[in-house]
Amino acid sequence: MRKTILISILLIFQFSILLATTYKVGNIEEYNTAVKKLQPGDSVVLSSGVWKDAQLVFFGEGTEAQPITLTVEQHGKTTLEGQSTLQMYGNHLVVDGLVFINGYAPGKEVIEFRKGTSRTANHSVLRNCVIDRYNKPLRSEQDAWVNLWGHRNAVENCYFGGKTNQGVTLIVWPNGEGHNQNYHRIYRNYFAKRPNLGSNGGETIRIGTSHVCEQNSNTIVEGNYFEHCNGEVEIVSVKSCENRIIDNTFFECEGSVVLRHGNRNEVSGNYFIGNMKPYTGGVRVINEGHKIFNNYFYALRGKDFRGPLVVMNGVPNSPAHRYVQVKDVEISFNTWVDCELPWQLGVGSDAERTLAPEDVKICNNLVYCPQEPLLIKAFDKLDGIRFSDNLLYSDKGNEVGEGFVQAEARLGRGPGGMPLAFTKATAKTDIPYVATDITGRTRSHDKWIGAMEMNSSQAAKTQASKANCGPKWYVPAPEKAVEGKVVKVGLEKDALAKAIRKSSPGDILELQEGEYVNSKKMVIPHTLTIRAASGVAQRPVVKVDAETGTVIVVFEIGSGLRFDLDGIAIDGGVKQKIPAKYAFTTRKESSDSYSIHINNCEIYDFKDVNGGCIFKTYKNSFADSLKVTNSILRDSYRGFALNDEKDAKGLYSAEYIIFENTVFKNIEQWALEFLRGGNDESTLGGNLSINHCVFDNVNNKENQAMIRQTGLVTITIQNSIFCNTLAKMPVKLVGAYNTISHCNIYDAGKVSVSGGAKIGGGMLYSNPKFQKNTLYKLGSDSPLIGKANDGSNIGLNN
Repeated sequence: MRKTILISILLIFQFSILLATTYKVGNIEEYNTAVKKLQPGDSVVLSSGVWKDAQLVFFGEGTEAQPITLTVEQHGKTTLEGQSTLQMYGNHLVVDGLVFINGYAPGKEVIEFRKGTSRTANHSVLRNCVIDRYNKPLRSEQDAWVNLWGHRNAVENCYFGGKTNQGVTLIVWPNGEGHNQNYHRIYRNYFAKRPNLGSNGGETIRIGTSHVCEQNSNTIVEGNYFEHCNGEVEIVSVKSCENRIIDNTFFECEGSVVLRHGNRNEVSGNYFIGNMKPYTGGVRVINEGHKIFNNYFYALRGKDFRGPLVVMNGVPNSPAHRYVQVKDVEISFNTWVDCELPWQLGVGSDAERTLAPEDVKICNNLVYCPQEPLLIKAFDKLDGIRFSDNLLYSDKGNEVGEGFVQAEARLGRGPGGMPLAFTKATAKTDIPYVATDITGRTRSHDKWIGAMEMNSSQAAKTQASKANCGPKWYVPAPEKAVEGKVVKVGLEKDALAKAIRKSSPGDILELQEGEYVNSKKMVIPHTLTIRAASGVAQRPVVKVDAETGTVIVVFEIGSGLRFDLDGIAIDGGVKQKIPAKYAFTTRKESSDSYSIHINNCEIYDFKDVNGGCIFKTYKNSFADSLKVTNSILRDSYRGFALNDEKDAKGLYSAEYIIFENTVFKNIEQWALEFLRGGNDESTLGGNLSINHCVFDNVNNKENQAMIRQTGLVTITIQNSIFCNTLAKMPVKLVGAYNTISHCNIYDAGKVSVSGGAKIGGGMLYSNPKFQKNTLYKLGSDSPLIGKANDGSNIGLNN
């Protein structure tokens, strides 16, 4: 009888499969007709080609045995472009093989596991899909590429890369009934490059929000590959309870897994590979009840909020959106190799965050950093942290004291030659739930300290990598090495403007000696170099002599490019009928960042009746790097205006500002104004480097500064001269990463320091004694000779 019933069930199942229908559709109208007919087991197939502005709504009621599928005719041959989106709702749905490129979502979502607020998807899968550089036209416009609602949905083997505008790449929304305790799974996806956003809102994954952080989400982020996810400090931001971040690889990511809000989360089995890259981080801990174990941290270089391990201080009676005190956290069986400051404890201690961690157990960990002088940095008292059975090895040998063991660590090699440290020292502090190591090997009866045991057990896990994450058939278009042609430009009027318009990415425009007069601004549309031809005796002069207009600009810089100038003079035409106001501006609407390098140039006379400056950035533009070397910037109203982000939201205009071997002379106001308002801590906050420069007669007014800055996190000023001004100060330094050393300040006020900023050694306050009729060349009796920290002279390297 049982055999007869089983045969009947199998026959019914096979018959139902035979009845399943496949609908092949070639346009949105056919799709909309077909989707209404879908029954369990049915499929709708998008034909090959470009689907433009296709706003797909996929819905139906499948079953576990017979899901309803939306797929494509051939993987990689069907693309959704323009303003295409996907909404899905129902049960047991599968979406396979969609590719979103060459466009952006018209609203705030590309893919959403719901339609409206009442119809959600459950038990459904997004598989083998791609969203690649599908960005809004403006960096400041916000969207999220994938939005997970409902219950027990999965995102697996997908590729997400190149997001440049504000908004999280993938969000889990555990918002109330129908969405919390969702048990979503995010598995084997490839999260590719996300460039520095320069503001909050650049997370790759966020699970929850501060408003629902006390609800359980139960989301699993497992076996994914994160590469160069540098949008902001929080790569994965956990803002809910009882989630698991397990078995992922974070490759050269400038940020961390951050347990920002919520309790009882697990971080285990992950590889954090920094390869000595700046700002690469590991795990940051806030709130209660977390378990962090079996993780491997290699060559990380992040500090403070981006450290390899960061345990934060908390705020008394903290609201959910601030910093709840760290309590009842276990950090065990992890390994750190060649990391700078691997353990940073009590981070954020200040007048607000006064609660040190409490009831924290740090045990059975291995730290092997033989080149590092300091392995633990405490920012507050450590009374609430209990150390036991940890093996730490620095440049001084084994760490000694209560909670630390004396033993030998060994170094081996893992995949790709990555160093793997392990020890046979055993843990006396048992953590029962740690039964395997990072590779899935069953741990010995006497468990080895650290993330890895080299015992006879078989490894049961494969490390997440490019090879096993994302769709196997999708190869993102490589970032091409831009190599253009050399174009020699004549001296005819507007010849340079025409050459720029006709240029291709990577071209080099060569200018001969003489004047290049243009009738209007020149827009730089792509990566381009403008340089003097070899052997010219004097710099070619570029200027704009416009017959009409109120704001005259020489160069407007686009986005997503690099612009190089070498050996050029740029004349503001102060004696012209309509002088130029700006040598450079950014676009007022930018979709991506840019970089600029000005070398061996002379830029002068940028001032009109309304002011003017050499370099003007507009709100929402962002420079990865702004570099000026071996140049002369003179006789202008202002220098570099990076001050248009006036909202107090932590936004700013450039990540790296570098002035080297450059002169600022006769600048009526400041040489640089940098503005980063608010107290947002999710970004790098800007880096200013000044080396071997001269600032002469800059902002010659009382109670002013030669360099004005608000909120710049990292400032390094060295080997430079500030002279001949009534300004109150050369610069105001604020914060632990602001320093000045080996500089000469003569008739230029005093440097202001606060908040841990430092005036280092080698400072001088003497007449520099320049030789007459030279470009700031020091006389033989100058006290600055040989006083730079590199053994050369303070001032220019001439």
